[in-house]
Order: sequence, then structure tokens, then C-alpha cells
Amino acid sequence: MRIARVLGALGKTVISIGLIILLFGIFQLWGTGVIEARAQQDLDSQFSDLLEESGDLRPPAPNPSVFAAPEPTAAPAPTPQPTAEPLAMDESDPVQTTPSPTPATEPQSTPAPEPAPDTAWLELLYPDWGSAVARIHIPSLEVSKTVVEGVRVSDLRKGPGHYPNTPLPGQAGNAAIAGHRTTYGAPFGQIDELVPGNQIFVETIQGRFVYQVVAQGDGHGHLIVAPSAIEVLDQDFSEHPNRLTLTACHPKGSARQRIIVVAELVGEPVPSYRQIGEEGQADMQLADEDAGETADPTETVAPTPTAIDGAMPEPTPVATEDAAAAPPPTPVDDATPTATPTPAPTPAAPANAPTPQTTSFGEGLDGDADAWAPAVVWGLAALAIWLFALFAGQRWKKLPAYALSALPFLVVLFMAFWHIDRILPSY
Repeated sequence: MRIARVLGALGKTVISIGLIILLFGIFQLWGTGVIEARAQQDLDSQFSDLLEESGDLRPPAPNPSVFAAPEPTAAPAPTPQPTAEPLAMDESDPVQTTPSPTPATEPQSTPAPEPAPDTAWLELLYPDWGSAVARIHIPSLEVSKTVVEGVRVSDLRKGPGHYPNTPLPGQAGNAAIAGHRTTYGAPFGQIDELVPGNQIFVETIQGRFVYQVVAQGDGHGHLIVAPSAIEVLDQDFSEHPNRLTLTACHPKGSARQRIIVVAELVGEPVPSYRQIGEEGQADMQLADEDAGETADPTETVAPTPTAIDGAMPEPTPVATEDAAAAPPPTPVDDATPTATPTPAPTPAAPANAPTPQTTSFGEGLDGDADAWAPAVVWGLAALAIWLFALFAGQRWKKLPAYALSALPFLVVLFMAFWHIDRILPSY
């Protein structure tokens, strides 16, 4: 009888554990999809509001930075006119000369300064983490999602996430977006089926942009890398410098590797803007191929004097062999400020310049270790409710005890599943 009771209790425990694992699988496959679908509705509404609000604030299209000077036109040759015999003039008369007219030169066009973008528009362009930033549409996969800013666990639960330290889609550089392949709507579940030439459409408040998937070394539209191969998020690519990089875990249901899809921007990138800093200002800089190059260390650059109190300082005399013959410098009054030449300023980094290298694929693809503590607490709470239901069923009636404990048990178990899912790598 004792052995039978022990085996019976062991069997019930195994069945209970199997039931909990089954519920966790249901939560990951379908429950997370429900969470993502509700979040997508909110994000889609946010992005629609962004497009509406930014319409009147959008800066005008940039003017060309270089204007071609008009070519000088040659004056027409004078037509010879028949003249009569010259009259004899007295040698005492002065010689009369008629000056030839000087052709007027047309003024050359000069580039007009680009207007600074509106501060309110920049706040819409660079939203806070967890907010809508773009829409992505992949026709060949029938994928249409709103992209959230950030790649944290909480961000990727809402949909594909834009890496904040990369340019926005449409701007110059390597814009990167991460997404799930199995859970939370699986927006990138089928990106392994993309082939070279497939198009990816991305929309931001700067416009709509088309990217075309490029072939990798084996001719496929994707490549598989190790989780440590974060160089795919760098910004210094010689081929396809204006690209879109999609990242996800590989294979499905595992985070052992990463699957990468690279697409090239079709057309020219849009201007990049600096995010609003402490000064509350933002500048624009068009894409420049030489923006990332450094100056030759052997080249000497003469310092440029700066104006002090609105007056430019006198140029510094250059020493020559006749310096001894030069008059001594005029003494300067102590009250007069002395202008000190300052070195030329270092060229500014590209607007909205991302960090040169990303340190990881993001918390959302690596798992959140901070979720261990709440996962254990909620798991113990669910176990306590389960044991209470068993104890109440023995002391009282089983059916009422289980019925009263079912709802709080499922709620607490849902919270435990939620935090356990945070611990696991994204897939």
C-alpha cells in the first residue's frame, strides 16, 4: 500500500509537470502572439499619428550643395561696315578713341544654407525606446509590421525592433532591425526564404524606402553567423554601404546561431540629422563618402585665429631673414585682450553618427538575466497555490477547492511564464 501511494504521488507529480510544460508551450506559441498583436495595434496607431503630426513639420527637400557656374558666352564678332575715305585731320587735333564695351559677367549662383529642421519634428523622428518608429513590409513573406524603437526584451515583444545605435531606415549607413522567428508573432519567422532580389519596403516619417536583398557568399539571401559575430552591425562596409540588416535567432526554437539578411537601399539616402542634445539644436549633414576618413597625420594644418569680442586678431608675422631689419612690435596695452590662435576644429562626426561597433545583438536576442528573481518568486507563488488546492481538497471537497484555486493559479502561472520567457534567448 505504501509503495502504491508513493507511485501514485509520483505519477501525479509527473503529470502535473508535463501539464505545466504543455501550458508553457501554449503560452509561447499562441499566448505571446496575442500579446504581440495587441501591441501592434497600439504601435500602428502611434505611427499613423506620427505621420499626421510630422506632415506640416517636415523640413523641405535639401537643395543641391554645389551649383554649376554658368559658362561665359563669347561676344559676337562685330560686323564690318563699309566706310568712306578717311578725312584728313590736322596733326594738332587730339586723337579720338572710343573705349570698347566690357561684357557684363553674370553673377554666379551660391548654395543657399539648408534650413534647420524643426525641433518638434526631430522629436518625432527619434522617438523614445518602446515607441513606434517605422513600418516594414516584405511582400514575398506577406509580412507587414510596425517597427518599435529598441531591441530590449520588452521592445521585441511588441514587434520588430530597430537598433538605436544604427541609422534609421532610409538614411546613409547600416540600419539594423531585429525580430523573433517563433514567438511574439514571429515577424521574421520566414526570413530564411528570402532570395536575392526580393524587395523590402520600409516607411519612416522621412519617406518610403525600397531595399533589395543581396546575395551572400553561397548565393542565398541570408547567412548564418555565431552569436558573437556582431560585426554585421558595423557601419564601415565598402560594398552596399547603405543597407538594411535583419537579425534573428537560428535555428527556430534555438539561439545557438544568428541568421542575417542584408538588403541594399535602392536610390539615394535621405539626410541624417543630429538628435537633440543639451543645446536643444540639431544639424543636418548629407551623406559624405569621406566623412569617416581621418586626416593625414603628417600634414601640418595652420591654426585658424578666432574672433574675440567681434574683432579679428592681427595676423602673426612670419620669421624671415630680414627680421632684424623689421621694426620692433608695438607694445600692447595690458588692458587690451591678446588674441591667441586656436587650432582648427576637428571635423564633426556624421550627423546622428552611430557607435562604430555594437557590443551585442541586444538584450531581446540574448535573454534577460534580471528576470531570474521575479521568475522564481512567481513560480514559488504558483506552487504555493497548487499545494494549497491539494491540501484544501483533502480537508474539504476537492471540486470546490480546485475551482476556487484555478483562477489565481492561472494568473500567477502566467506571470511566471512571462518572466521565464524573458530569461530564455529570443527565438
